Amino acid sequence: MTPEVEQAIAEIRTSFEGHRVDVEPEPQGGAYVIVHDLPVGDRYAPATTWFGFLITFQYPRADVYPHFVDAQLRRADGRAHGPGFSGPTQWQGRPAVQISRRSNRLNPAVDTAATKLAKVIEWVKSQ
Repeated sequence: MTPEVEQAIAEIRTSFEGHRVDVEPEPQGGAYVIVHDLPVGDRYAPATTWFGFLITFQYPRADVYPHFVDAQLRRADGRAHGPGFSGPTQWQGRPAVQISRRSNRLNPAVDTAATKLAKVIEWVKSQ
């Protein structure tokens, strides 16, 4: 992994302390990351899920996009997921739903992998 990717993983571990963080290096210097048991609120059943994503070797000059959650995640009201969600699909050998929330004005000084994950979680909670 590149030093920047390693730093991003350290920030994720700090920002999401108390949550298991699985990391699998990928051959180009990036890493596949899964953060477990993150709360998404009572609009969903279950109310927690894992979030997975790839931090590419181009980080921090590349957006961390897309994110994935467990395919078992359902809306508590029974409605389908709306725009921004797609699937089911497979991600890293897991049944998943893809969440597309791209950072159109990426600022590497501010838009870290940890802050992006926090923004995606908040967006999911609001849906």
